[in-house]
Amino acid sequence: YGLKVDVTPAEFRAEAVVEAISGAVEVQGLRVLLPRADVGREIIAEELRERGADVTEVVAYRTVAEPEREGELDIYRMLPERRIDVVTFTSPSAVRSFVQTLGAEPASDLLHATVVACIGPVTADAAARFNIQTKVVPTQYTVPALVEAIVEYFQKEQPEPS
Repeated sequence: YGLKVDVTPAEFRAEAVVEAISGAVEVQGLRVLLPRADVGREIIAEELRERGADVTEVVAYRTVAEPEREGELDIYRMLPERRIDVVTFTSPSAVRSFVQTLGAEPASDLLHATVVACIGPVTADAAARFNIQTKVVPTQYTVPALVEAIVEYFQKEQPEPS
């Protein structure tokens, strides 16, 4: 889009964004516009304010979970039948939407015997709050790294040829 990036965090987490900004410029008195999701963590705004920045937050997009529609896959049946090998979550809001759709206890029960892959530790923490165990978390918090971590996980799980 032709935007010039001045600061890029070492890792894709809110805390790293704050550290990158703080390491690049004087935060005290800095005026920051923070376009964000409606349900995202508020750590960037909170931390920058604590360091003296004047932060204006605007909702740039909303996360919407749509109810299951006629003709869609029945994950209630597919998970226990082990027709799904891995469930991926790329944000805490995706975890919350999944749990909201199925219910907290059913979601935990259904995922108990399924590999759960989360894009990063913040998302894995959100899953853990609902008693969902994460088995795969990449070291870089990107979708390509998540895919690679899933591939590596399943390659390790394959039995050695006889």
